[in-house]
Amino acid sequence: MATLVELFDYARTQITELSRADEKTIADASGSALIPALYARAGVASSQLRDNLPLLASELGLLEVAVINLESYEGSEVMLCTGYELLDNFTHRRRSSYPLRLVHGILSFVYETRGTPDGTAKPPAPDGGGPEFVS
Repeated sequence: MATLVELFDYARTQITELSRADEKTIADASGSALIPALYARAGVASSQLRDNLPLLASELGLLEVAVINLESYEGSEVMLCTGYELLDNFTHRRRSSYPLRLVHGILSFVYETRGTPDGTAKPPAPDGGGPEFVS
């Protein structure tokens, strides 16, 4: 989460300095509009002793837009690399064979909802276990 917030905040600063767009457009173009929701989810995840922070597919689109805009608005190479690493990580997770779980309308990987002590995810059950949905 810290990396996402840092990237969104940096993108907002860059776009604000080099653009004459209104505040809402800048918040959408930088992804910074998502920051309050990320903090709220972090609080919920912390209270449930979870070590992950789920994102909606549309929110991943905000990350993509922020990275693209950083390219256009002279973003630092370090932040661009960080953004592309995050995008690669999320793409890999999307392609993961782990079953998905719906928690309050947000998809997350079943075996990442409660991390193991060493921080790795548990492998799926031998029966292949289909998607698990929790309302």
